[in-house]
Amino acid sequence: METVSIILFVLLVFVTLVHLIGEFLVDIGKGNFIVLRYITKPFLMPLLLLFYVIGNVNVNWLICSAIIGGFLGDIFLMIPDPKKTRRWLRIGLVAFLIGHILYIAAFIVVAGKFIHYQWWSIFLAIPFVIAAIIIHPRLTKHTGKMTAAVTLYIVVIGLMGISTTFLVGYGTIVGILLLYLGAWLFAVSDTMNGYAKFVFAFKYERVITMFTYITGQLMIVFGILFL
Repeated sequence: METVSIILFVLLVFVTLVHLIGEFLVDIGKGNFIVLRYITKPFLMPLLLLFYVIGNVNVNWLICSAIIGGFLGDIFLMIPDPKKTRRWLRIGLVAFLIGHILYIAAFIVVAGKFIHYQWWSIFLAIPFVIAAIIIHPRLTKHTGKMTAAVTLYIVVIGLMGISTTFLVGYGTIVGILLLYLGAWLFAVSDTMNGYAKFVFAFKYERVITMFTYITGQLMIVFGILFL
């Protein structure tokens, strides 16, 4: 089983690197390499899911469902939208939103009755609140009819980050730190993507967004495994 987990991890890293290289080449004007995005992206979350399931004795199906939410979000955001209707963007946001909610539910379930909760962990939650307060007005003034949906998304991803602090005192320091930092990277990825979609497109956005997204998801999975 450990051998299979190692193989899946190496394969995930390889596919991720190929994907990021493809995104970089597209960013520098090599448009033909966009095919690498469509070939590699659909495999990222399934490989992560397999790595989690095979490497874990006690599989948390809420975590599995959250990863599937990410997979569906990836697929919908890949669909071309030449008329700028943002139809697939909306559906993709819903998929990611459900994924975040499932992560929150998973962390609450793992925390149990909060008998190990440490009151001082609230100080770890405050940065997520501050970040949401700072990002919200700067982003939503550009979102038009999607303001309510984007506001809900910002609130939920903030709550996802906060929910990782519920586990302080429950598991290992390494596991909790990985979960906490993974949530931050996920939030950074969503913020970068949001700015690129609604405010302005910036160079290497896709590389930054996908690197933080995949790394964040992987750190969350490792965090659960190390708890």
